[in-house]
Amino acid sequence: MNTRVFTVGSLIPGRMIVKQKPEVQNEPPKIKTEKIIVEQNSNNIEIKPVKGKLLDVALNQGKQINFKCRKGTCGQCTVKVIKGPGLSAPNWLEKKKLKNEITNGYRLACQAEII
Repeated sequence: MNTRVFTVGSLIPGRMIVKQKPEVQNEPPKIKTEKIIVEQNSNNIEIKPVKGKLLDVALNQGKQINFKCRKGTCGQCTVKVIKGPGLSAPNWLEKKKLKNEITNGYRLACQAEII
């Protein structure tokens, strides 16, 4: 849409300055999303990455992950991350509960965050 702005100089015959507003793009940038794949009880679970706790995102998508306390103390929600782009670093609760298993790819789904 053209918006005409008149100034004293633009009123001189033969001169007209037209300012245009920049076009606004309404489409958000497209981000390539890779699925997060975790394993629990020999079942592979594919999760579409959305910001939030891994357990909450999986449950919202109808994926079955066993859990109990949601606080990081029971270990019921332990999963092995097969493919997991965009997960937060393990927090102190995960390190305390899982110890060396973190190096083998294990995480607590109630504590791991998708970022």
